[in-house]
Amino acid sequence: MADKQISLPAKLINGGIAGLIGVTCVFPIDLAKTRLQNQQNGSRLYTSMSDCLIKTIQSEGYFGMYRGAAVNLTLVTPEKAIKLAANDFFRQHLSKDGQKLTLLREMLAGCGAGTCQVIITTPMEMLKIQLQDAGRIEAQRKLMSQAAVGAPGGPVELRSHTAMQLTRET
Repeated sequence: MADKQISLPAKLINGGIAGLIGVTCVFPIDLAKTRLQNQQNGSRLYTSMSDCLIKTIQSEGYFGMYRGAAVNLTLVTPEKAIKLAANDFFRQHLSKDGQKLTLLREMLAGCGAGTCQVIITTPMEMLKIQLQDAGRIEAQRKLMSQAAVGAPGGPVELRSHTAMQLTRET
């Protein structure tokens, strides 16, 4: 049973399904990480990962936690297909007469497959990060517009505020 070969289409389908499940489960945590990392020191909107997720749900709804996920969900299957196909390609070319690969050759095959995957996924990651951060930027704009409205009955002095100062003043 251990020597049974799995067909390439089956590998691609399994990799695609695993990728879709992985993206769906991990994406809210990745969104919070990205938003926390992209905060400037002077304008911290979130204090922790849970604070970020709670504020995201409050301001953007449940599906706001999946802002930018469409890019990952769309491209995860081809990404896994490329990785698996590249790994098989490198393993085949590094094996000698169909013998079992040495540890070093297995590592080289994995390195080659990982390199192919990174070349494909880097543009996707950049787009995903921009989409994830769009919610944080929109939340900061809302805070700024609320602060600009100010107290009723008088003009507002526009100053440079941090997000924390804005939330205290409103």
